[in-house]
Amino acid sequence: MTDSADTRFDWSWIADTYWYVRQPDLPALQLDPDGSALSWLVDQTVWHISGYKNGYFWGVTAAVTYNAGEAPPADGPKSRIGHLTMLGTVLPKGQIQITFLSGRTGSSPTIGFGQMVKVGEAWAFEMQMSTDRGDKRLLHWANMMETHEGEASWNQLPGLDLSVPQMLAGAVYPRFETE
Repeated sequence: MTDSADTRFDWSWIADTYWYVRQPDLPALQLDPDGSALSWLVDQTVWHISGYKNGYFWGVTAAVTYNAGEAPPADGPKSRIGHLTMLGTVLPKGQIQITFLSGRTGSSPTIGFGQMVKVGEAWAFEMQMSTDRGDKRLLHWANMMETHEGEASWNQLPGLDLSVPQMLAGAVYPRFETE
């Protein structure tokens, strides 16, 4: 019999990391239930996982969505989806669940599910989610890849003319009441 502690992976390294969507994973599918109309969107999402402890993690998310084939918005996340608080769990074997909260009264949370996977030599959050976008439904899956200051993806995100710091500017981070 194998002790479950022997199969645990330490995910604490995800604290204070930044993640983004690579070019191949930008397409998202939207459904307008009036007339059952489907359309393609571009969805660039950035995470800053600011903390981790005991399988839980937290931080902020910034997302920009726009219609495929159109120019990206110049004003970033404030105009499209904006900043969200993220609260997540990562199980010992890498299964992920994240709740994204907007902070607006009456808004529904977005729930994402996924798995930590290796893409080449790097770890990725292989995620999928479904959320309301006004009166429409948005579906998106992506491999969220880590980025660091000085990398091309840090300075200009795929699908946008924005950097990671520009996307996260003004985000309000979750904190413990005792801080």
